[in-house]
Amino acid sequence: MAMVIMIDAGLKLEGEKVGEVAEGIGAAIGGPGVDAFKIEEVVVKYKIPLNAIIVREDIGDAVSPMRKEIADSVDNVLERMRNVVNERTKEGDKIIIVGVGNTIGVGQ
Repeated sequence: MAMVIMIDAGLKLEGEKVGEVAEGIGAAIGGPGVDAFKIEEVVVKYKIPLNAIIVREDIGDAVSPMRKEIADSVDNVLERMRNVVNERTKEGDKIIIVGVGNTIGVGQ
C-alpha cells in the first residue's frame, strides 16, 4: 500500500469560508479521537503515508442540507487529490481513498 488519503468535512475557523479546502497529514475523522488514533497507529506500523483533505464547514452544516459552497468544492478536492497522488506515488501503486462522514445533506 503506497498511501491512504482521507477526505472529510472539518469545522471552519473564524475568517475561513464555508467550502474552502485544506490539506494536511494524518487521519481526517471527527469524534473523540479513538478512530483517528487507531487509523494512525496502523499506518505508522506499516509505514503508509496518511494524507488528509478537508472541506471547511460551519457547525450548522453538519446537520443541515448541503450548502452550495460545499458542493462546489468538489472540483477543488478532486484536483488536490490528483496532485497528492501524482506528486507522492508512482504508476501502479495501490492507494486507499477514504470518504469520511455522513450523507445527511446529500439528498436534500
